[in-house]
Amino acid sequence: MKRAFDFFWGPADPRTYALVRIALSLAALANLILLWPVRDEYFAQGGLVSLAAARATASGGLCGSVFYVVSSPTGVTIVMLVAAAAMVALCAGYWMRFSAAVVWLWHLSYSGRAFPILHSWDALLRIYSLLVLVSPMGRVWSVLQLRHPRPADADRVPVYGLRLMQWQLVVVYVTTVWLKLPDEYWRNGQVCAYFSMSFYSLTSNSTFFARHEWLSAIETYLSLAIEASVPWLLWMKKTRLVGLAAGLGLHFAIAVTSTLAIFSMCMVPGYLSFLDGDDIDRIAGLARARPRAQTLVDP
Repeated sequence: MKRAFDFFWGPADPRTYALVRIALSLAALANLILLWPVRDEYFAQGGLVSLAAARATASGGLCGSVFYVVSSPTGVTIVMLVAAAAMVALCAGYWMRFSAAVVWLWHLSYSGRAFPILHSWDALLRIYSLLVLVSPMGRVWSVLQLRHPRPADADRVPVYGLRLMQWQLVVVYVTTVWLKLPDEYWRNGQVCAYFSMSFYSLTSNSTFFARHEWLSAIETYLSLAIEASVPWLLWMKKTRLVGLAAGLGLHFAIAVTSTLAIFSMCMVPGYLSFLDGDDIDRIAGLARARPRAQTLVDP
């Protein structure tokens, strides 16, 4: 019983919460910047989806949107600027709980208003912004700590928020692999060849992978193997950094070869939620060791 209680309510390193908070804020801000040029088309009264149609679709549901009330182009712009300010404040650790609430309401609102244009990363942003809102914030790496410093050991936080985030990432990958395995293009290794010629690819005019199907097969099966193994690698402490490197490496490859960089950014908070204090210290130690090694080899 005690082990189960400690698993959910035991102590956590507040730096982990800070890393998730910062990563989520940056991903949310990048997504908002992506939406900014088309804000009137998506959210204003005269946009692609009429306000009446959006309300009718949401009728009887629990979802709502500030854009059901604020629908003028000027009002939409103001809402987005307020949301952007909340993301910056959350990243900096200023008025964190209030900022987190505004960020979550922003994701809820634009998802309810512009549902035809939603992608998988919009769901990730909604979910993780809610989890950040209900999780302990801590004071580390925040404006609050800079303005009113106190000893690090006084910043104790329970781990339950990180557990929810970890389970969410496991669900994402388990369902992803479950849906991909029956697909014939994933099984025959042709997904990467087709993807490289799709409108999501930065090289959509290239037929390289179509002409070298063995490379497409290697890429396809390797990405599927990473997605299937990453949750379990992250969960085990001995293999956690391997899982972190493999998963983030996969998403870096997606970001630099496609138009889905926002998706890769939105996956990062889930990865960071698995880190504990020892992991953060090890990564920080590796980062400090590299400049020292470079100094030693330079003439």
